[in-house]
Amino acid sequence: PRATRAAGDAMNDFQRVSVWSQWMRLAHWSIALSVLTLIATGWLVGSAPSVAAGASDLHGYAASVLMAGLVLRIWLLFADKGVGGWEALVPVRANLPAMKQMLVFYLTLGKAPLPNWYAHNPLWVPLYALLYLFLVVMAVTGIFMEEQPLVAGFYLPSIHLAFAKIITVLTVLHLATAVLQDIKGKRGDVSAMLNGYKLFESQKPDSVEFMRQSPGVSIDAIGRDRKKDS
Repeated sequence: PRATRAAGDAMNDFQRVSVWSQWMRLAHWSIALSVLTLIATGWLVGSAPSVAAGASDLHGYAASVLMAGLVLRIWLLFADKGVGGWEALVPVRANLPAMKQMLVFYLTLGKAPLPNWYAHNPLWVPLYALLYLFLVVMAVTGIFMEEQPLVAGFYLPSIHLAFAKIITVLTVLHLATAVLQDIKGKRGDVSAMLNGYKLFESQKPDSVEFMRQSPGVSIDAIGRDRKKDS
């Protein structure tokens, strides 16, 4: 009973806040799962001749899902006025301290404190924008490279392969860092992409002004998000 009360008191110190909309989560998982499938099937096509035909078919299906996810995500960049909009992916000077803290957190494998942020991981913000751009390049080269492999002196299969390697590295880093921050953190960053909600520590009156000035989390943003959901 004592342990149960302690757990209940710990949960009372957190607020469950809606951060990611259903459209953002749909775009995220469409892109994430298709990219993982494309990485695996792309490797099989080039390295496992016995299953290359089946892997190639699955590669094509996954590419279709990826393009649908990218179209949705690009639409959200302009239609979403909250965390899904393009402004959320533009690095700002106010986030530099949080970006530095995140880098230290990763380099120390979670031994350094994990900074607070509301939606997007501040260190990954510029990488997200680049990743979407790289995925668009992958989609375009994938569509045209079989029928027209050489365009303006550029060999599309080579470009496709080069960007595939970059995306694979970014994907591995993203998975590793997401797991690390979910294990070391208290906000449920990974599960938030499933149910849309993150946990934020309840604010005491004397700490509200500090959190307003924090580069990672905006109390005003949380308030706007709640109004939007209601």
